[in-house]
Amino acid sequence: MKTSKFGKITFIHGPDRGRYPGCNSIFIDDGEGAVIDPGSSERFLLKIRDKARFLFNSHYHEDHTAFNHLFPEALLYVHREESCCYRSIRNVLDYYGLLGSEFEGLWRDILIERFHYRERTPDGEFLDGDVFIVGGTRMEVIHTPGHSPGHSSFWFPGEKVMFLGDLDMTPFGPWYGDRVSDIDQTIDSVRKILEVPAEIFLSGHESEIIEKEDIFPQAEAYLDIIEKREGKILDYLAEPRGLDEIVEQWFIYRKPREPRHFFLFGERALTGKHLERLVRNGKIRFENGKYARQA
Repeated sequence: MKTSKFGKITFIHGPDRGRYPGCNSIFIDDGEGAVIDPGSSERFLLKIRDKARFLFNSHYHEDHTAFNHLFPEALLYVHREESCCYRSIRNVLDYYGLLGSEFEGLWRDILIERFHYRERTPDGEFLDGDVFIVGGTRMEVIHTPGHSPGHSSFWFPGEKVMFLGDLDMTPFGPWYGDRVSDIDQTIDSVRKILEVPAEIFLSGHESEIIEKEDIFPQAEAYLDIIEKREGKILDYLAEPRGLDEIVEQWFIYRKPREPRHFFLFGERALTGKHLERLVRNGKIRFENGKYARQA
C-alpha cells in the first residue's frame, strides 16, 4: 500500500487511487495518533489501530467510514450536523433519501455487509473552526458543506497541508445527490478551501496529492462541471419532459452503468438537485408533472 509523508502526517493512498468504494485516508503519528476517514487499506489500518487514540470522519458516507469498526477504542469525532447518522442506520438512509424507496432494503444490506456499518455513539462533535492537537500536530476543522451537511475539511497549518475529503477535484465532478446535499453550498465550499494558504491539498479520491499551483485550475474545472450538467439539462428542456425522461438521458454519468441500482439512484438524485435549482432560479418551470425551459 502506497503512503506519502508530510511531517507527522501520513497520506494513505486507497486502492485504485482511492476510487469508490474506497477512499484515501490520513494518519497522524505524533506521540498520539489519529486517523481520518478509514476507508483506504484495511491491512495498513490494522497495523496502526493500536496507535490511534482519535478517529475523525470528514462526513458520514460509507466509503469514508467503512473501517471505523477497526477502531473501537479510539475516540470518534464527527460534525454535529451528522452525529445522528452514526447512532442509527435509519438516519443514514433518511439523509440519503432512501427511506420508503424501492432501494431502502438493498442499501441497508449494502451498508451493513459491504461497508461494515455499526451503530455507534460519537465521543465528540466538532464545528467549523474547532482545533484539535494530536501530540504536537495542530489540526483545524473547516466546515465545507454541500456534499453533505456536515462535510468538513481538515487544515494542518504547521505542515501547510489540507485534507479535502470529498471536495475531491475528480474529473467526474462534485457529488450532491443526498436528500440533504446542496449544489450552492458545494460551490461556496470549493471557493472557501481556495482561501486556505495550503501548499499541498490532499483529496479523498483519485486526484490524491494536489500542489498549490494546480488547485485553482482544478477547482475551476471541477465547478465548471456543474454548469455543464445544467446546460445539458436546459437544452433538453426546450420541450416539456418528465423526470424519468430526463434521468434516462444520463446527463450526469453520460451512459447507463452497472450496477444499475447504484448509478440510477445517483443519476436521479443529482438530476433532481439540478432541477430544483433551475426552478428556484427561474430558468425552468414545473407544470403538470413536467419540466420545461422558461420562454
